[in-house]
Amino acid sequence: MTALALAVFFVIPAAHQEVAPQPKVSASQIMSKMFAHYADAKSAVGTVKMAQTADGVTVHTNTDLQFERPNLIFLHQARDGSRARQWFLTSDGREFSYDRPEDQVYGPDRFVEYVTQHNVTLTISEYLLASMKSMGDINPMLESAIASREWLKRLTGQWASLTYRGRSTVNGQEVDWISGKFRETAFAKASGEFEAFITDSGDFVRYVLHQQVTFKRLRKEPINITTIWDADIKLNVKTDPSLYKVLK
Repeated sequence: MTALALAVFFVIPAAHQEVAPQPKVSASQIMSKMFAHYADAKSAVGTVKMAQTADGVTVHTNTDLQFERPNLIFLHQARDGSRARQWFLTSDGREFSYDRPEDQVYGPDRFVEYVTQHNVTLTISEYLLASMKSMGDINPMLESAIASREWLKRLTGQWASLTYRGRSTVNGQEVDWISGKFRETAFAKASGEFEAFITDSGDFVRYVLHQQVTFKRLRKEPINITTIWDADIKLNVKTDPSLYKVLK
């Protein structure tokens, strides 16, 4: 996807933008540059580490990712804690496979589909859409790396506002710091706040989400949930061809 195409849909109305004191670069410009950075990549290898804390309990989900566009991917996720488990999405370019969705009681442990269906060749974006309910953590870094129009529209729709906060440091790297109001979908009310940290080269290295969630059946008071994702994804690097196999 070209940078121009990204800019077409990545527009947040001025009325919804919180104005910071005359930043040199706007938050939306930084995000658009980041999306173009990933969209131009032919391959990617890296990790995303998630830590989610609620009521003093922290659960981790780690993602190992590599892909070569248009249709080779290896994606492994592992969660710890009392509900520990793992998930795989893999493709050899001819077939792709993913775990049975959690909301389906019956069926095989893994679903296998052909990459070419009805004379249409699917890409890694369609693989992820097909396996959306079969993954443990569909996170902003993964959506940005895949960089398809559908995934980026979904992600940007969750940002009700954007504010450029200035410069910061993440793991020794100088970054731009952006924050805003978070909503589950583009049509929902704001239900939290997010922070995004982007390097000068366009790498999306950290995302923080703050939410208050009420579980009426459990207790009246809302639960504060903080989720932090740290990513280290290298673009246009050599991938390991031995991982591109269909797990069945």
